[in-house]
Amino acid sequence: MNLNRKGITSVELLVSFIIISTIVVSMYNLILNYRNREQIEEINNEVIAYSNNLQEIIQTDLIQGHLVDVTNVSSTLRSATLSFDNPSSYKTSISISPSSGVISYGRSGDTIRYEIPNIPDLTLSDESKIEYLAGSNGYLKITIILNHPNFPNGTYSFMINAPVNYIY
Repeated sequence: MNLNRKGITSVELLVSFIIISTIVVSMYNLILNYRNREQIEEINNEVIAYSNNLQEIIQTDLIQGHLVDVTNVSSTLRSATLSFDNPSSYKTSISISPSSGVISYGRSGDTIRYEIPNIPDLTLSDESKIEYLAGSNGYLKITIILNHPNFPNGTYSFMINAPVNYIY
C-alpha cells in the first residue's frame, strides 16, 4: 500500500486562498449594496412620515375648523392667512421658506415651525407654493416639493387641498 503523505502543496494553498478571497469580496459587495438600499429606504420613510404628519395637522385643521377665507397670499405664493369659523372665528398663518427649509403654520403667537427632516442633500424646493383659487367655490392648494438625489426624478411632492367656505 502506497500512501501519499505530502500534505497540501503551496499551489493548492494558493488556489484555496484565491477562492475564499473571491467569496469574501463578493459577500462584501452584496452587503454594501443592501446597506445602500437600506439607507435610501430610511430616507424615504422619514420623508413620508414628515409629509403624513404635516398633511394630517393642516388638513384636519382646514376641515374641522371650516376654512372660510384665504387672504394675504404673498406675490411669491409662499405665505397666506387662513380664516376659520368653527367653533368660533379665528385666523392662522402659513408660510413656506425654502431657504431655511421650514414650513410655519398656526395661530398668531402659536405658530409651529415644521423643519424638513435633517437628511443630507434634502432641500425644500423653490417651487413649493400656496395657491388660492378665489370664487364662490374657492379652493386652497398647498404644494410642498422636497428635493433629494435618491428620489425618483429627484423630487418628492405632496399637496394639501381644501375647499374654501364649503357648506357641509
